[in-house]
Amino acid sequence: MTSDDQFFFDYLSSIPHDVRRYSLEVADSIDRQVDHAASLIKDAIAQQAWLPPAVRPSRPSQHMRTPQGLTDRVQNWVLRNRAWTAAILAFVGTGVVMYYGGNKLHGKRRKAKRAGNGGRKEIVVVAGSPHEPMTRAIAMDMERRGYIVYVTVSSAEEEYIVQSENRVDIKPLWLDLTTSSPLPSEVHPSLNGLRSLITQPQSPTAGVPPHTCQLSGLIIVPSTNYSAGPIATIPPSSWADTVNTRILSPILTVQAFLPLLTLRSNSKTVVFAYPSISSSLSAPFAGPEVATSRAMSGFAASLRQELSLLEQGNVDVVELRLGNIDLGPTYRHGQSQVAGTEVLAWSTQQRALYGSQYLSSVEQRPVASAGPSAIRGSPARNLHYALLDALEPRTRGIFGQKTSKKTVMYVGRGARSYSLIGNWVPSGLVALMMGYRSGSPMGSHSPSGSSSETSWERV
Repeated sequence: MTSDDQFFFDYLSSIPHDVRRYSLEVADSIDRQVDHAASLIKDAIAQQAWLPPAVRPSRPSQHMRTPQGLTDRVQNWVLRNRAWTAAILAFVGTGVVMYYGGNKLHGKRRKAKRAGNGGRKEIVVVAGSPHEPMTRAIAMDMERRGYIVYVTVSSAEEEYIVQSENRVDIKPLWLDLTTSSPLPSEVHPSLNGLRSLITQPQSPTAGVPPHTCQLSGLIIVPSTNYSAGPIATIPPSSWADTVNTRILSPILTVQAFLPLLTLRSNSKTVVFAYPSISSSLSAPFAGPEVATSRAMSGFAASLRQELSLLEQGNVDVVELRLGNIDLGPTYRHGQSQVAGTEVLAWSTQQRALYGSQYLSSVEQRPVASAGPSAIRGSPARNLHYALLDALEPRTRGIFGQKTSKKTVMYVGRGARSYSLIGNWVPSGLVALMMGYRSGSPMGSHSPSGSSSETSWERV
């Protein structure tokens, strides 16, 4: 059989398939035309008013299909684009895992870095009185986590308290703030030993390769005990002591450490820890504490702006606004006097003016150290974790850029909530919540106050 015959037979075999295909297309076209004509006829009859309703067909609605909501449209898009949906989910899931996984693995180290020879290399300076329980608690926790801890002292008694901890890596650091270096750019004379640690290699023991230490942080811990009472009853000597020990001393300490903080390029943090509840509420009868907290916050903000302008930009400033913190039975001590008994030392006129209001504020004060015994603070580990987070170097984001560190951290029960109350709730409502009353119920008594003397005997 020739090729022409084969072509002819192939052509004949394809005719039935072509006939079927063309017939189906013609049938579909006829169906569409018939349906369209039927719909036109139905619409025309439905518009005729002379036909009875039982015979007249109902007119089809222009919007028979209810509009789809956002969820339905998204679902339909997902069903139509399965490949794109899988790619988007994979990208988002991978990014979330990388971000949060990196934070969990690298942002919560909770331990100080070690040198290559296994020795301790990170140094933390705790600038606070060793008499304060918070200073000792912070120093002990930092030492347990692998830091070399220096506690500033200014007397032989304070040095003895630090040495009595019997910890090799908790050391006293004599710091005489009455002296200064000849030039502002030079290191303070009391800090020359610390400078040699971070500039010259040190060998922990004989036969171990030396390593260079690094200054990782400076923690400012002012006293949490303040004089309380009306401003008129606080003597000038108490105000001078508050300004010198709780405002001026931290400022001079930071000033003395600035040359060391900017000496090397490693990451460092200056931490200011101070009570914030009374300051947030602008509480009455707490003038020294409110003034100190506001001064420390303002100084920290100004210092942060200055250090951010440096070329290296490796020194961060973090504020720890403290609430009620329970340091545990080891550091818990009883109050030196019963709250409210200081009114016995006031004059008769001061008792008549401020007495009842002050006693009422003592009962309602939201501070564990001075308020009702039912107030309990958050565990001390919250404070220690916050300090470690503040000392952590800046982490890097997904694209390699350095992320910003929190500048203000709230630690302790009531710190954040009272801050929100003080910022957003009107002062009159805050006073009502705290039980303060405007006007003195004792103002109608005689100026001599003889009629109220019996009430103070109960104190």
